[in-house]
Amino acid sequence: MQSRKFKIAATMCVIAFTAVLIMFSPIFYLNEIIISGENTVSSTDIRERLGADSTTNLLFFNTNAARSRIMENLYISDAVFTRDMVGRRLYIQVRERRLAAYVEHTPGSFLYIDEDGRVLEIRHFTTNPLPTVKGLNFTRFVLGEILEVPDTTAFNIVTLYAQLIYRHGLYDRVTYINVADTDNTRILVGYIEFNVGGIRDADLKVRTIVGILDAVPEAELARGFVDLREIKLEYIFEILT
Repeated sequence: MQSRKFKIAATMCVIAFTAVLIMFSPIFYLNEIIISGENTVSSTDIRERLGADSTTNLLFFNTNAARSRIMENLYISDAVFTRDMVGRRLYIQVRERRLAAYVEHTPGSFLYIDEDGRVLEIRHFTTNPLPTVKGLNFTRFVLGEILEVPDTTAFNIVTLYAQLIYRHGLYDRVTYINVADTDNTRILVGYIEFNVGGIRDADLKVRTIVGILDAVPEAELARGFVDLREIKLEYIFEILT
């Protein structure tokens, strides 16, 4: 009886030892990293934050820790990992935050915000053709967090119009959104300033801006003012000299 127990124990030890050898053998070493979903963020940045190379054991790789490291880049909102043990591949699907506008901080200093008003970074210059937000007062800001503003109306106007401007393809044409007076929000496209009032009928107003720009010859060069506070069938285009 004791001999039989000894044989069973010995067999279990051999199986366990063999399993350990297999788990730590090169057959589980990472062979390939495949990244998708990146646009603003470079795949090089993701790989450097990943903390994995050809000597990494894919079976024991801590994806939760890797996800946290990758999301230290504030332009990334999420990262999903999939392991392919047969091909020894690690798939990483990232979801990025989209830069939506710049907020004037101090003269020559800009906060880069996404469409939710989250501060992604601060720089002394702007990089992409996106709207600059004027007249938005804020008490403080923290990188990676949504901008804290005392006037939620102005903040809601900024985030809504930033989203609509992107949706309707105006993001690279709008110079600024001015919310100094939330009842008379101004949007400058080229040299044409539109008074869109407040948040009411915002989508229709942005679509109307697109229609007016399409109807105005050489709209990028035209100088004028259009009052869009009320939705009408016709609008007066005031030429500025």
